[in-house]
Amino acid sequence: MSTLALLSLLLPLLISGDVAFGFDYGREKCSTIVKYWAENAMHELSLFSNDHHVQLKELLYFLHVPRTGGRTYHQCLLRNLYPKEQHCDRSYDKLRFNSSNHCRLLVTHDDYSILSKLPVKSTSVVTNLRDPVDRVFSAYEFSVEVAARFLIHNLRRNPKTTKSGKNGSSTLNIWPWSLLVPWMRDDLFERERRRLSEEAEILPLGFSNYDASPFVMPLHEFIRQPMVMDIIHNGATFQVAGLTNNSYTKAAAKIRKCTIDHPNLGHHVLEVAKKRLDKMIFVGLTEKHGDSAKLFAHLIGRQILPLGQPISDTLSNEVISSADLSVPNAGISEPPNLQAPDSGSIAQSAKENLTVYGLIDKYQKCAGRLRRTQVQRRIASLKHSLPVNFSNEARQEVPEEILDEIREMNFLDLALYEHAQRRFKSQLLIYDSLQHELSKQHEHTSKIWDTEIDMDAGYMGIDESLQMGFGSTNWKFVSVLCMAVAVVTMMASFVVFIHGNRVFKLRKWQARNVVHEKF
Repeated sequence: MSTLALLSLLLPLLISGDVAFGFDYGREKCSTIVKYWAENAMHELSLFSNDHHVQLKELLYFLHVPRTGGRTYHQCLLRNLYPKEQHCDRSYDKLRFNSSNHCRLLVTHDDYSILSKLPVKSTSVVTNLRDPVDRVFSAYEFSVEVAARFLIHNLRRNPKTTKSGKNGSSTLNIWPWSLLVPWMRDDLFERERRRLSEEAEILPLGFSNYDASPFVMPLHEFIRQPMVMDIIHNGATFQVAGLTNNSYTKAAAKIRKCTIDHPNLGHHVLEVAKKRLDKMIFVGLTEKHGDSAKLFAHLIGRQILPLGQPISDTLSNEVISSADLSVPNAGISEPPNLQAPDSGSIAQSAKENLTVYGLIDKYQKCAGRLRRTQVQRRIASLKHSLPVNFSNEARQEVPEEILDEIREMNFLDLALYEHAQRRFKSQLLIYDSLQHELSKQHEHTSKIWDTEIDMDAGYMGIDESLQMGFGSTNWKFVSVLCMAVAVVTMMASFVVFIHGNRVFKLRKWQARNVVHEKF
């Protein structure tokens, strides 16, 4: 019996009866569980066709890693790629995929294990990754921002309006915010209670936007919380590997705990995540969000859309500024009197004869509107509730030792992000190759056209005074006319020649008869 088969029999016995984080496995037992899972995952990936990461399949699944710009990517790019009737049912709060609907675009916060519920061989996966330190900052800021909305109305419990509606899902129903936001909300109210009872200073000495403990949990406390350790740190790796606490993989909690307790086992999870990235049809980067959208349009969108004419399509050579990164993507729930732009009006279908360049143009216009809305939402959420202001400048206040701690806690995500950067560069090379081929085709077409112009120039050079006389006359028409006259002249000459030859023969025959009569 093979080792893999033996492990498949032993694993259920090893992990049965345990509750997540309610067990304490030794390294040997953890190693067995993690290695078995990794071997099985690698085997499944080996069954994919060689073109799986190149050829767009029937279903496109966007694996939305939280705080990577996924909402902009979804609403401004992916939704425009397919007609509305080909969008799968909204599944951010729960999976509503129905294969009988023949939908082509599915977007969720689920991890990679959702493919166990999808037609895996006919599904292409796309995702975005972000610098891990920035993603932790953004997760902290967003948790505080959404929780602060409860302070505005003194809502200590989830309001009834958090139910999913036809136009979207409430943030409180979407993982991981369904866990992080209520937890942060309760902490905000507890700090408010203590602050009011102790009559503490409103702005104590040494106040910092990321260390305002009388009002909100400081960043350095946030990153050390068990819930954050489980959900946020190395979250991108666990999501791509399919091992989050929202996973369809039964052993996910055990594997996650084993990698936390025994970090050297994490490389098995990392290698699976890297391989799964390699099998995805496209990997974007938040720091290159605009260029990621353009690359996707050219490499993937072009498989189902015509190229069209350029509008403004130059891939930048510079990384998006940190100031841009400091503006987080907003949650789906809205603060009072503030609504996001109607994405339905943005996401038109192929009925408009959409092209690749048209898709890029739509993305750029939509992304700008959505970003402005996100900034307004953040201001509205924090202005009347907390004396903090999250921004790129404010992030500079955080001590370097805290940043180092975040990096250490996210060692898997840092390695995966480096791999994603290499994948992004390879996609750029493919794009450059495509552009080179297009340029060669254009050059070939131009040479043919230039040859025609040169021929025309030859005709024009025969008599410059004639050229001046005709003015703007189409010289192709003139050349054709000259050729026609020449042909007619030749035909006339031929007719005259034939006629003259017949006359000559007749006269010769008459002369011969005269001579014959004389004799």
